[in-house]
Amino acid sequence: MGVTRVDANRTLALSRVNLLLGRVFSVAAPIIAFQMLSNGIAQNSNHDLNQFWFWLNWVSLAASYTWMAASIWILGDAVIAYRAIVLVSIFSLSTWALQLGDEILRPGEQPWIWWGVGIAGVAAIGGFSAPVTGVILLLLPAIWFAIQVSDVGAPVDPWLAFQDATFTFLFSSVVVAFVAVMKYEAAKVDTANHAAGLAAIELAKADAIVRERDRVDALVHDSVLTTLLLAANASSTDEEKEAELLAKAAIAKLQSANTAVASDETISISSLFTALEFAVHRQSAEVSVDVENSSDFEIPGEVAAAVTESTLQALANSLHHAGRAAKRQVLLRGTKGGIKIVVKDNGKGFRPSRIPKNRLGLKLSIIGRMKSVDGRVFIDSKIGVGTNVVIEWGAK
Repeated sequence: MGVTRVDANRTLALSRVNLLLGRVFSVAAPIIAFQMLSNGIAQNSNHDLNQFWFWLNWVSLAASYTWMAASIWILGDAVIAYRAIVLVSIFSLSTWALQLGDEILRPGEQPWIWWGVGIAGVAAIGGFSAPVTGVILLLLPAIWFAIQVSDVGAPVDPWLAFQDATFTFLFSSVVVAFVAVMKYEAAKVDTANHAAGLAAIELAKADAIVRERDRVDALVHDSVLTTLLLAANASSTDEEKEAELLAKAAIAKLQSANTAVASDETISISSLFTALEFAVHRQSAEVSVDVENSSDFEIPGEVAAAVTESTLQALANSLHHAGRAAKRQVLLRGTKGGIKIVVKDNGKGFRPSRIPKNRLGLKLSIIGRMKSVDGRVFIDSKIGVGTNVVIEWGAK
């Protein structure tokens, strides 16, 4: 059965770093923006600026910074808002001449939009790819340099204009480089966690094979021993024939056992739970794991892989969204002919109906993954109370 897989816990650390950096930016950037917008109001009062162009740019910048802060704290994702800050800043710089008109600035007086040039360069890394960010980091200081040495307002000495543009470039570049390094290191952590999850699945398979081999060895040993004892003690033709039949049966068991051992299509529930407990603690040592009714009941390998990936993804979601103070628990329960796993926390909670379509961690990696092996997923989450993700397969 073809399944589109989204790897569990593949972007957990990176998402945390993005969220942390976004919240820092959402506090620092509005402070600078407030100073910029305040200077804009003062400059508009001191000079006869074109009211249409001034208010168009002032309102656009205020809206983009407000949108950014709200997106980070409410939605946790502000890519579009970052892009808006960059594009509106470039637009404001490009239309400065239209704002100023024939007015002349006083010596040493900067256009009010100067305060947003550096912070717009920092916003670029949140909204664009690395190559585009590099172009923006060069473009913003270049536009600023052109404004200062032009005849708009009051021409500035080219050397001083160059120093201003260089400062803007260095400020933005240093911050962007710091952010890029943090994202790179977070991505390395995610890769290691992903490898640990795959290793847990392989551990479950290997453990199942060992258990199956031990079971087969015991079975064959008992069959062969019984046959040998019966053959050694045979004292009549009927007993000899019975010993012959038992010998053929033992050979058949041995052949079928070789086939079973060669195939890793089934895994016992106890093996799966052992591997899952190991994987959960690798993902977070603070998560408690409770095992109940572990048994040697065999389940298909594809089901074991789906259950493992879904459980780890549910835990990754909890670690990412529930909050640092939340307590988390994973319940592993064997049922009659099936399994039931509950990943629960007492964190922030959410409304499942409001999950964005581009968030694949829940809809594809958990619900879709279990559905592909005829499993079931139930989600019970309440804002401020917590979340329970129930994963079931087989008989209840």
